Amino acid sequence: MAKKKINIILIIVVLGLWGTVGYRAINRQFSSSEMILEKENQHGNTTINQINKDTFKLEKINRDPFLNKEFQTAVAVPRKILSHSYYKPVKKAVTPTAPKSDPNLHWPALTYYGYIGSKNEELVLLKIDSKVCKLKVNDPINGLIVKKRYKDSIEVSFNTQTKMIRLK
Repeated sequence: MAKKKINIILIIVVLGLWGTVGYRAINRQFSSSEMILEKENQHGNTTINQINKDTFKLEKINRDPFLNKEFQTAVAVPRKILSHSYYKPVKKAVTPTAPKSDPNLHWPALTYYGYIGSKNEELVLLKIDSKVCKLKVNDPINGLIVKKRYKDSIEVSFNTQTKMIRLK
């Protein structure tokens, strides 16, 4: 019974809403086509509202809000340069150091063929003066040491000089 009463009330409300929508649509259709022009009279009474801007001074923030650190402000004091006759700037003499090379140093003929990788060690296949050798990194053989291994080359040190040998 209560459900029936709620349904009747809701139907009346819906019919009332649709009735007002229909009345307004039909009323506009059949109303007079005279337009009232009241805007012409209002031009003399217009006033402009001006909004004054509020100005204020921003102060420097002494704390970083993200890192939660305090900034320390230090005042830079300009230093005066003495222009007395006894003050002279000191110039340091820098001599460039060139790597020493022994002109009598004779590199053996080297050819890089690749590397063999295993769980324990990596061996480099290197041909030294027509003899193929398997070398470990940083192991000397006849004064020749393989320093580093790359995908396409190796860095070889002989006495005090180093060279890059490309894959053949």
